[in-house]
Formats: sequence, structure tokens, C-alpha cells
Amino acid sequence: MGSTSGDPSSIRGRWHFGIPIYDKHLPAFSDHQAALIAYLHRLREADQGSVRSNQGGWHSRDDLHLKEEPLLNGVMVSLLQVASACIKDFEGAREFKDIRMVAAWANMNEKGDWNAPHEHLPCTWSGVFYVDAGDGKRDNKRDLGGQILFFDPMPMGKEWKRPPNVSYQPVTGTLLLFPSFLTHMVAPYKGERPRISIAFNLVVDRL
Repeated sequence: MGSTSGDPSSIRGRWHFGIPIYDKHLPAFSDHQAALIAYLHRLREADQGSVRSNQGGWHSRDDLHLKEEPLLNGVMVSLLQVASACIKDFEGAREFKDIRMVAAWANMNEKGDWNAPHEHLPCTWSGVFYVDAGDGKRDNKRDLGGQILFFDPMPMGKEWKRPPNVSYQPVTGTLLLFPSFLTHMVAPYKGERPRISIAFNLVVDRL
């Protein structure tokens, strides 16, 4: 897919509950979007999928990073490169041996589909890349339709004026990266066009 990481200085995490969530747009992806969508639809026809956190929708097997498909391989390499840059930003001067992608899978959510609260332990970092965020719209600012929500692992209550969760609106071509222990969910999707994403888990091997 070519280089998508851009200027390393643009790698910045947003901190919520004392935890970083990285939000990175991959501009070069647009040239490959249509072909990747077509490939994932073909994959869905051959793979009945599995049920994990998904309530409805399609969840592929978790071996996308191992498939011998040049287009997909290029995407996975780019996602690992960007994710590694984010992790290095977080780690600072701390040294580690390797960053490994140990699982990757595709998701397709259609109208009404959602994902129950879950986390990705015992992995270190997890990410989701929006191949096509779909056409879902929120009815108002309080409508969480289709958003991904992250929950405070130590909720403190209203008296501390700290919200118990934070939500992100999926955007096509954008990667979200977060610590695997962070509980998250996806609110029911309201669009007519399927929302397509690729999720993955990483393990950081420390020295």
C-alpha cells in the first residue's frame, strides 16, 4: 500500500482516563479501498464467520495477517508500521525486542448489528482500521449509533467530574489503536451500507 505513516511527529495519542488512544488517518489507503472491499466480500462468501463479541454481523477467522494475498499483505504491513510508530511514541526511550501481529480479522456490521463490551487480553495493543465506515448517521449528539465506546477501567462517579466512557465516530481510512486491556464496545449501527473494518491484536516482546 506504500508508506502511510506520514510524518512521525504527527503521531500523537489522545489520553482518556490516563490511557492513550491513538487515532491515525492513512491517506494512501483510498487508492486501494475498492479492491480491498471487493476482496473482503469474496472472503465473506467463503467464510461463515464466527461469533465473538459481535451481536449480528460477520466476524471472519482471525488469520488475515497470514493470508497470501498481495493487496491484503500490503494493508497489514502498513497497519503494523503505523501501530509500531504509535507504540514507540508511547514507550519513549524504553527498549523492546519486537512488535508482533498475532491475530487479525475482518468485521462487517449491517443495520442493527453491534458488539458487546469486551477486551483483547492477554495481548498488549489492539487496533481497528475502518475500510468503509458506512453511511450511518446519528440522530442527535447523544445518539451513539455505530460509535465505538471505551470504558474507564476505574470509574470514579460524577462527583469527580470524570466521564465513565469516551466514544469515537468511525471514519473511513482511520486506524484506532488502544491498549488491549481497555474494555470497549460498538453501539448498534444504523447505516444502510455495511460498515467494514479490520481489527488486529499485537504483542510487544520486551527485553
